Amino acid sequence: MYRSSLARVLVWFVALAGLGLYALAQGNTGNVYGKVADEKGAAIPGGTVSLTGALAPQQTTVDANGNFRFLKVPPGVYKVRVEMPGFAAWEQEKVVVTLGKNTDVDATLRLANVQEAVTVTGSTPLIDTRKVETGVTFSTSEMEQIPTARDIYALMQQTPGVQTDTVNVAGSASAAIGGPSFASKGSGGVTYEVDGATITDNTYGTFNGGQGRANGGTNTYFDFDTFDQVEVSTGGSILDLQQPGTTINVVTKRGTNQFKGSARYLYASDSWQSTNLPQEAIDEGFQTNSTRFIREYGAEIGGPIVKDRLWLWGSGSRQDISLNLTGTNPDGSPITSDVKLQPWAAKLNAQIVSSNAAAFYYQRSNLTQLGEGNGPYRAAATLRDYFIPTDFYKVDDNQVFDPNTFASFFLSYQYPTYRHIPVGGLNTDVYMDAAGVYQDSYNYYTSKNPQYQANVSTSKFFNTGSVNHELKFSFNYRKQVNDSSTGFPGDQLYGSDYYGLALIARNVRTVYKSEFFHYALGDTLTVGNLTINAGVRYSVDRSRNLTSSAPANPVYPDLLPAVIAPAQNFYAEDYKNWQPRASVGYSLGKNHTTQLRGSYARYADQLGFLGYEANGLPITSGLYYYWHDTNGNHHVDPNELDTSASNFCCFYNVDPSTQPNSPNVLDPNLKTPLTDEFTFGVDQQIFEDFAVSATYTYRHTSRLQYAIPTGAALSDWTQGGVGSGTATADNGFSLSFSEPFYFLNLPEAPPGQTFLNRPGATQNYHGIELSLVKRLSNHWMMRLSGSWLDWKQNIPPDAILEPNNRWTLAGQNENGGTVVGYSPKDTLWINARWQFNVTGMYQFPWGISASANFFAREGYPQSYYFNMPRDPELGSITRILIGKIDQYRLDNVYQLDLRLEKTFNIGTVGITPMAECFNITNNNTVLQRESRTGTVSYDDNGNPVFTQSGAFNQILETQSPRILRLGMRVSF
Repeated sequence: MYRSSLARVLVWFVALAGLGLYALAQGNTGNVYGKVADEKGAAIPGGTVSLTGALAPQQTTVDANGNFRFLKVPPGVYKVRVEMPGFAAWEQEKVVVTLGKNTDVDATLRLANVQEAVTVTGSTPLIDTRKVETGVTFSTSEMEQIPTARDIYALMQQTPGVQTDTVNVAGSASAAIGGPSFASKGSGGVTYEVDGATITDNTYGTFNGGQGRANGGTNTYFDFDTFDQVEVSTGGSILDLQQPGTTINVVTKRGTNQFKGSARYLYASDSWQSTNLPQEAIDEGFQTNSTRFIREYGAEIGGPIVKDRLWLWGSGSRQDISLNLTGTNPDGSPITSDVKLQPWAAKLNAQIVSSNAAAFYYQRSNLTQLGEGNGPYRAAATLRDYFIPTDFYKVDDNQVFDPNTFASFFLSYQYPTYRHIPVGGLNTDVYMDAAGVYQDSYNYYTSKNPQYQANVSTSKFFNTGSVNHELKFSFNYRKQVNDSSTGFPGDQLYGSDYYGLALIARNVRTVYKSEFFHYALGDTLTVGNLTINAGVRYSVDRSRNLTSSAPANPVYPDLLPAVIAPAQNFYAEDYKNWQPRASVGYSLGKNHTTQLRGSYARYADQLGFLGYEANGLPITSGLYYYWHDTNGNHHVDPNELDTSASNFCCFYNVDPSTQPNSPNVLDPNLKTPLTDEFTFGVDQQIFEDFAVSATYTYRHTSRLQYAIPTGAALSDWTQGGVGSGTATADNGFSLSFSEPFYFLNLPEAPPGQTFLNRPGATQNYHGIELSLVKRLSNHWMMRLSGSWLDWKQNIPPDAILEPNNRWTLAGQNENGGTVVGYSPKDTLWINARWQFNVTGMYQFPWGISASANFFAREGYPQSYYFNMPRDPELGSITRILIGKIDQYRLDNVYQLDLRLEKTFNIGTVGITPMAECFNITNNNTVLQRESRTGTVSYDDNGNPVFTQSGAFNQILETQSPRILRLGMRVSF
């Protein structure tokens, strides 16, 4: 299948070259646009313009309207020189090219007999007059000199409108599997890119009934020192954006005409750490989050193989993150986490001819985590070892046909594998003892997720009168295959002394394929101070299941025989969406120091993993039966189960008797959610190196997706009672509640779920973002980012398809209720109505620099629930939300980090010792609490009775304490 798809893509390349359509993709570069005029402002055509810097020089000509351009320029500092017959040469130094941005250079030429040469030394403007997106681009100087956790997520935290489920002190949270979860302007979607190529793993996320719409993750762990620049995009009319959430584009370094390199060693020890154990934890006798040690070392180097022709760059590093987590193991020992990250990369760049440049990039990422998952309910043998090696390859080529025509393409391939294997082995049975602790072994998971991508983009410049056009076209094809296996070890029988149940399981290998076809066509029109961008994006996202299989249960093959689900000859998900986008910008002032802008964009959520729900074998399945361990060996022996008696049906609500037919149904009219966005903003350059920006964003999201038990209507639910009671935590917090709960009343239990669009349900988002940027000059720099938001849901009566107000769906039935982003952390929802971040750096004499990073946000919602009695139809426990999702909130989060360094220069070598202190104020803010109040069950008279959980409102995670990180960097 891949070969045929790739062949179609290559045909596209040939066809586009033959048609002469040229467009620009801004994946890992920026652009330089310029206008040449005389002293009276009249355009001057003809002449040549050169761009010089650390790479091979480039040259172009000035068109009939006085315009010139350099496209696909690597980020850096350059010099522009304009030479025109009859006029004095003109030069602009310090032309800063930024990732994904457009740098304007206006040249005013004088007659040669007036002045022989003009040199402009001031920096280029901070304002991009062609700006069509919201977000932040981080420069090398910011990343090197601001104290951060040294991962891309620390940069996203500084982006207005982006919120994450992680508070990262000194890098303690830098190894999250799949990356942390985000909420950005009403969406939890995230796209990851390296040098413009997508590396998103679309198997991460959650369906979650439309709340937060979390989708996308990463299997790549980066070396922070490989970043040249990082671009975080959150909206606007740019055609490259694939979905309405957060897009992170990491541009890696490359070799230049100068040999450059660096090596570093950084270390943070528990002996350099304060204690911030909350009094509550001291009283209850358990530890909270802290660091044991964090160590990082690595090097990167690059330079010319042949000057102006061939360059090579490479890097390698290792990072060890060893932590104490909140709580204790069953034996009373501390809960720990130990992760090793080992990324390395290499890039080869070539200037084939003056009009053609090519590059090859390889990146290896590897995560090793031994003994993952320890905690109070997991014995040592049930811990799992995690391995995630990932290989990534990319080759690209850029061709300038003439000053007005340009084309580029790239091919990429990514191959991640996952192995999540229990310490107890795959041949050992698993059980849960009477205390609710898992013993002997645990379930496993393995996966291979190869991903292929091809992209072509073209640009054509022309004039119609005084209007300059940039006609752009792009096409992108991406395919990801998920081949995963999961299940229980040993005889695939799981016994629970705690619940008195046993599960007869059938392991599974599920295979499905996702494909993404994205087309974009647009035009940028500039006339005078006015810029108009108009275009449309068309996407086809689809998935279908390939041949999947499940072996028979070795003990009960008659109950659970081997089955094979054949490959589907249709696409379970097949979304086709037109996404129009447009923006208008107008510059005020002679030097374009004020920019007014407005935009409209429609986004379709990116395809996730929902298609596999239509597989006949979507997940490990099995049947529950009562179990009495008569011989006390904790093993489920055949004579201890009465399989003729009624059972509690199914593991994960998937009835294995329906398989290999799919237990679930995807509505044939199911569509992906759509978001319509409007932005209005103003950018003001106050000084040459200082600018402020403000943006208002409104978003309306419709076609929210939802799931209901197959065959169930609202009228099929019957109230089973009212769950009421009072829960009092060990810290004195008390919560009284009274909430109804409902059972499904059908003749037979539904075999699975039906996925559909929730009728009439929508979400509205209002947000204000503020940004102040002071570029590094006069020995200091600063960035302030802040945001305020209001994110609510609209639930008309027709949208209520189940009366239970489920906590797992974040209060899905409350009209006008707060919407929250999803987090895989079991008790956390993402929604802060305000958030801001301030960073700054000052360079003192004698090579001494001091910098700071201050972050603050509102506390996230702390919602509570109770477990209702087991539904006889659904065979599962439902969590019922108490009150509103944001009735209670955790404390506000504040964190101040400081850095001090001094550079000693020995010839061309710089030696920089550094000291960084994180969480200076030693805050111990609680970041998660146990949300379960307890369980409602029936007494002998059939009345609901509440039993409180002993863990109610206990601390699950805190902000790590103040810690010192020392380091040394050697650079040349």
